[in-house]
Amino acid sequence: MKEKLTLIYKLSPLILACITIMALYFSYHCWLNERRAVIRADRAEAKHEKYLSDNNEVKKIESNIIEAIKNGYAKTDALRNDIDNGLVELRIKVESVERDSTATGDIANKALRLARSVEQDYYHLTNAIRYNQTLIEGWQKYYCGEIAPKNNTLFMCEKRGD
Repeated sequence: MKEKLTLIYKLSPLILACITIMALYFSYHCWLNERRAVIRADRAEAKHEKYLSDNNEVKKIESNIIEAIKNGYAKTDALRNDIDNGLVELRIKVESVERDSTATGDIANKALRLARSVEQDYYHLTNAIRYNQTLIEGWQKYYCGEIAPKNNTLFMCEKRGD
C-alpha cells in the first residue's frame, strides 16, 4: 500500500501538469473562439452599416429619377404646347401672306412647305415623346411592382397612385 501511495505521490506532479496543460489548452481555444466571434460580429455590423448607407443612396437616386421623370413630363407638355402654338401662328401668317399678295406667292409657297415640313418633324417628335413616355411608364410600373417593395421605397409610388 505504501508503494501505491509513493507511486501516486511521485506521479501527482505529472498528473497535475497534464491537467494544467489541458486546462490551458481548453481556455486558449475558448479565448480564440471568442476573438473569432467578436471579429465576425464586427464584420457583420460593418456589412450591415454599409448596406444601410448603400440602401439610402439607392433611395436618393431612385427619388431623383422619379422627380426627373415628373419634371420631364412637365417640360414635354410645355414644349408640345409651344410647338403647337408656333405651328398655328406660322400657318396663319403664311396663309395671310398668300392671300394678301400675288407677288409673294412663291415666298408663301416656300413658307407653306416649310411649315408642313416642320409639322412633319413635330409629328415625329410627338411620336418619339409618346414612345419615351411609354418606356418611362413601363419602367415606373416595373419599379413600383418589383423594386420598390424590396427597397422599402413604396412611398415614392404612392404619390403617383401605382
